[in-house]
Amino acid sequence: MPEWDVPHVLGAALAEGRLAFRDRARLERHQDALARTHLRWVLPRSPATADRFRAAGLPPERWRELPPVGKPWMMAHFGTLNTEGLTLEDVLRVGHAAERSRDFRPTVTGRSGEVVVGLSTGTSGSRGAFIVSRAERLRWAGVMLRHLLPGWPRGLLTPQRVAFVLRAEGGLYRSVQHRWLDLHFFDVLRPVEELAAALTAYRPTVLVGPPSVLRALHAAGATARPARVVSVAEVLDPDDEAALASAFGSVVQVYQATEGLLGLPCAHGHLHLNEAHVHIDLEPLGDGLVRPVITDLRRRAQPVIRHRLDDALRLHPQPCPCGLAARRVQAIVGRQDDALLLPGRAGNRLPVWPDVLRGVLADVRGLREYRVTQVGPHALILDLDPCTPDMAADATRAVHAALNRVGVDSAPLTLSTQSLTPLPAGHKRRRVTRAWTPPEVP
Repeated sequence: MPEWDVPHVLGAALAEGRLAFRDRARLERHQDALARTHLRWVLPRSPATADRFRAAGLPPERWRELPPVGKPWMMAHFGTLNTEGLTLEDVLRVGHAAERSRDFRPTVTGRSGEVVVGLSTGTSGSRGAFIVSRAERLRWAGVMLRHLLPGWPRGLLTPQRVAFVLRAEGGLYRSVQHRWLDLHFFDVLRPVEELAAALTAYRPTVLVGPPSVLRALHAAGATARPARVVSVAEVLDPDDEAALASAFGSVVQVYQATEGLLGLPCAHGHLHLNEAHVHIDLEPLGDGLVRPVITDLRRRAQPVIRHRLDDALRLHPQPCPCGLAARRVQAIVGRQDDALLLPGRAGNRLPVWPDVLRGVLADVRGLREYRVTQVGPHALILDLDPCTPDMAADATRAVHAALNRVGVDSAPLTLSTQSLTPLPAGHKRRRVTRAWTPPEVP
């Protein structure tokens, strides 16, 4: 990292200490103050955001009442939403070139200077583009440093090697490279045996990556004992957490999306919403689940204001021992469009959330990996590894029992089993998905 970047990153990391609110009212007053400053800056520079307020007939101070938008709206209005004067075509050209070449160094030049470009994985069927300014990248690096570096701040006294095992690099490690802090990007599109050997040789003190990829690396022979393993990009199931803890060491989770950095671990290792920087409304989905509507109170290059995500979360019912006022997440259940829609006993169509099936299949003895896909109104396919007759029978029995418990009418259901085909490198794992859409659901 250039020496002139050190104060910016460390300053952001140190500032996090002043944002560890333990009183909910103080946290909300902090959010209000940030929102006023943020909107004063954004509205004159983001025509699409200003148009939303005009269309809703709302003044800026009533931003909480703004009707939510989603990723399709963001992409359709990209050119007038961002404050860097960039077109979607320019951003996509750079992003696609980086994906093809696997060289993520090229940037675009916006009004504020160098802007990093990234593309989302498109697991919801709608691939998004995002941009991050230099100032935002440095603040983000500082926040991540504060929350992920083991033993902060004493960890700064020991050279740290942080391995990011990801599909795309996104510019983070270039922001914080320094003689006492080496961040290295490991491209998941490399052959897994080659990647495992490189990771072993690197000897990371912090290991960051999707749980399915980290488990595959361990199976391919990767040996490392980092002080901390950080799960990103995929749902962290209990079986993943146990396997990674056994293979590499203590595991924490980061909740991040194209739309922002949404959740970080506390000193006790529990996941909290990142409410010092992002205002999050939670819409009830039923069965104790909620869906976030987020307003990033820091992000200026590509404003995110009242943006509805497809994620389904379950909040923890008990306060965290760490004492933070930011809400604690018990589980990221998955995407809302991953909920299966199956026949209920009352003749209705019943939503079944992914964690219902993930929990029981994790308990099937000898089952290494699986996928459950709804392919029709009454049809499920179970992809299993291994897929022996006994395993197929045990997995089918476990799925039927779980569905019966939540009120599904299993009589018309058909469950077929087949051998699991590994996902191509770089594809995000989704263990439970719905590939069928009822006619009345757009």
